[in-house]
Amino acid sequence: MIRRLAEKSWNVGVIEAGQYKPNDPLIDIPKNFGSTLGNANYDWIYMTSPQTNANNRQIVHNRGKVLGGSSALNFEIFNRPAAVEYSAWSVLNLGSGGWSWNGLLQYFKKSETYTPPLPEDAFPNPTPTRRRRDEEDAGTDIPTTFLDFAEGALNLTALDVSTLLAAAGAADALSTSTSTESTGETKRSSLERRADPFHGTSGPVKSSFNTWYSDVASPFIHTLQNEGFDINTTPDSGDNIGIYNSARSVDPATQTRSYAAPAYYAPNANRANLIVLTGAQATKIVFNTTKNRDGTYTATGVSYVYGGVSYTVSASKEVILSGGVFNTPQLLELSGIGNKALLTGLGIQSLIDLPGVGENLQDHQMTPCSFKLKPGYHTWDELRLNSTFAAQSAAQYASSKTGILTSTISVLSFVPLQSFLPTSAFLNIVSSITQELMSNASSFSLLRWAQYVIQLGWLFNRDVPQVEFVFVPGFQPTPSSLTPAANTSYVVVTPVLQHPFSRGSVHISTADPLTKPTVNPNYLSSIFDRTVLIESIKYIRHLASTAPFSDIIQSLNDPPASATTDSDFDQYMRNSLQSLKHPVGTAAMAPKSLNGVVDTELLVYGTKNLRIADASIFPMHISAHAQSTTYAIGEKAADIIISNI
Repeated sequence: MIRRLAEKSWNVGVIEAGQYKPNDPLIDIPKNFGSTLGNANYDWIYMTSPQTNANNRQIVHNRGKVLGGSSALNFEIFNRPAAVEYSAWSVLNLGSGGWSWNGLLQYFKKSETYTPPLPEDAFPNPTPTRRRRDEEDAGTDIPTTFLDFAEGALNLTALDVSTLLAAAGAADALSTSTSTESTGETKRSSLERRADPFHGTSGPVKSSFNTWYSDVASPFIHTLQNEGFDINTTPDSGDNIGIYNSARSVDPATQTRSYAAPAYYAPNANRANLIVLTGAQATKIVFNTTKNRDGTYTATGVSYVYGGVSYTVSASKEVILSGGVFNTPQLLELSGIGNKALLTGLGIQSLIDLPGVGENLQDHQMTPCSFKLKPGYHTWDELRLNSTFAAQSAAQYASSKTGILTSTISVLSFVPLQSFLPTSAFLNIVSSITQELMSNASSFSLLRWAQYVIQLGWLFNRDVPQVEFVFVPGFQPTPSSLTPAANTSYVVVTPVLQHPFSRGSVHISTADPLTKPTVNPNYLSSIFDRTVLIESIKYIRHLASTAPFSDIIQSLNDPPASATTDSDFDQYMRNSLQSLKHPVGTAAMAPKSLNGVVDTELLVYGTKNLRIADASIFPMHISAHAQSTTYAIGEKAADIIISNI
């Protein structure tokens, strides 16, 4: 975003708490993803409050504390969700602002330079099996009792249940089968016959594909295909169901991480109208003390701490807050914007009473499942087990930018619940969550009512994934195996919940701006989240006993072989639950009447010129890693600002 604004010759200043770290191998070498996590020179290292449903564990949240933020620390996956998920963003905002798939696609393309995979990088020998619908959809409607509840809750808003379900793509899915079943034509086959209109060719962020793949990937992929899952060759088209080879944010020319600092800042670092101050932490947004005629406040600057000394810098046009999902609500509350009762209790003068600030926290929750491999397979563990191979790989990367060190996670599978659960189990989940929602109805904001209608619609729309299976060819810590066994290689399959019903919050607990806010995701507080993760763990156990994946597995690792019952898997889930580090939503883009924080032009309600441009504005979570959508938000925000100044 700062690049686009600086290109307009406006004076742009950036306050960044971290440092600029160009040419840092811990960041740049693709296979080094994860090596900076927990290092305070790169990472804010947030910890949640004790999570009641995860055995009171505090769960780490790594967030980037460098120029470029979490794009410098993430695992480089560069993908997109189902198109209909952005329809939900749009309908929650009454269709204004261009926040649908069609409105955002231009910004996805604008942000990236896409290099497609080589033919030899396609998944090996894909089998032609396609998933059959063996069970009828008849009788699998959303319970009308819940819909009646929701209609009553939303009757004072401009939203209604029918519109929300239509936006969720569930209106047709709840009635008769579509005409494509009679013709044999599918959305994906239609897309594959067209030229790729979905990717950019000249954007700042470089996206590409692996050129090194582990030989354990193919047995896993073939097993999923034999289970009926499709290979998806166009997952960024708005149809992301199936198994696919994910793009990653790696420059194919240099085989280095492509992230916000080198992509957007470095080419503009010498501009006289762009000043980036690193090592400085913003502490407060400064406003005029009197309201404008329209009742809004004008932001006039930002206070910050640098070298232990407090300063204030003035802003003549706009202040843009891109602190991230934790720091953004913190800075709003420190500045007097948020729940008045909370702020008053901390001795902070309330400027704008905006109860939605810090609420609506949603995150992708995961429970890694690991397996010990039979000898003879090539995984990332070779770098740990064979010092000669590790040295050769480092030399190969240094000399030619090829080999295992160029690789990242690439095998992803995004699936609806119906793809691996029988209808009876699916209906039990629907029944349980609707009963839970109605029991807790009095505590919901209007935004949550609307979200839950959409989420129930998504459950019945098989084009919306509910679970991601992440395949990792190498060791990752799990509860029983914090360190790897000697002379042992591993494979990890991790189920990740895409649309949790749990909601959390991020709030300050003190007026001290240098004290981290309290992060409480309320993990596993919904029966839906718990049940889906348990069923996903059980399904991965099934995959591990199914050829050809089972042919490469020597033994179960975590959950251990002794775990066989739902109670065992429940306990494992609570002990092993982690975050995929995709928190969103704490300054939601939604009408103020629904508890929103920003409007569709990203203006904070009650302000004239304070905007937010980061993942905190997500009104609902998506079935994708958050990186590419966050870049699209930044690009769109730049256009919004340019058109308003």
